Amino acid sequence: MSLSKPLILSVGMLLFTPFAMAASTVKTTCPESLEINNKSYAMSEVELFQGLPVKQGRLMPDTLDDMVWTLKDYQDYAKEMNMPLYLVCRYKGTDKTVTLQVPVTAKKCSAWFSNGKYAASCE
Repeated sequence: MSLSKPLILSVGMLLFTPFAMAASTVKTTCPESLEINNKSYAMSEVELFQGLPVKQGRLMPDTLDDMVWTLKDYQDYAKEMNMPLYLVCRYKGTDKTVTLQVPVTAKKCSAWFSNGKYAASCE
């Protein structure tokens, strides 16, 4: 018994849809601490940049009250100008940073305090 091509295509789409959805929900998160020479430094600040941080401008959050960046316009510009977004995580007591490229599928970045610790992510 042979299956028709439309049925095979439909089954294939159903099987791969969860994987496509999972890939589109990539989350980028700053490490909560940075380990240097056996000493731990807590995250203290986060910044968002259009393009490489050493060459480009820092983006301001949506409001002064919340550390939230809505990314649609920035992501459109990033695609058009080939200037991806970067999340820069800073740590108290050191000038070392962690720089993470924001996924092109991310819709927003945010930073917040949780259990006395600073946290930041883009998703």
